[in-house]
Amino acid sequence: MGVVPSWQDTVSPKAFPQSPISNPQSRSSRGFTLIEVLAAIALLAIAFAIGLGALGKSAQNAAHAAALDAAVEHAQSLFAEQGLTGPLKNASTEGTFDDGMRWTLKVRALPKPPQQGTATAVALQQGGVMMAQAANIELWQLDATVQYGAGRVLRLSTQRAQAAPPQGSDE
Repeated sequence: MGVVPSWQDTVSPKAFPQSPISNPQSRSSRGFTLIEVLAAIALLAIAFAIGLGALGKSAQNAAHAAALDAAVEHAQSLFAEQGLTGPLKNASTEGTFDDGMRWTLKVRALPKPPQQGTATAVALQQGGVMMAQAANIELWQLDATVQYGAGRVLRLSTQRAQAAPPQGSDE
């Protein structure tokens, strides 16, 4: 067989410089220093932490918005149910929805302005606003309170009009 060349025969001595000082061009071809790599990792860690914080906050805000949406829907359903099965009455009721949210509903008649002559409508001063009210219409204030989330409270109010009971009835 033939002679097998040794590694000294196949590799030139210039491939492995003895000192970086002796060959200044080799510094740029060696790569990054340990300090540069550590600085890059630190910057990436800081950016990652900021990104995770923002992502966590947005998920928390989305959960709060979903809970608020559910509370508003519950309050609107309470308002929608009022006056369907019978006339509105001064009352305060409370309960719990299926998802655990607690609610309170207060219904009260707004004061009826005194009748003035034979006019079919009278002026009603409420909250600094003059409103016209027909003589045979009653106005009602409905106030709903829904407790949701960790101690959060939603309060909504609306007003309803209903026909006044006929003169001489006991309602």
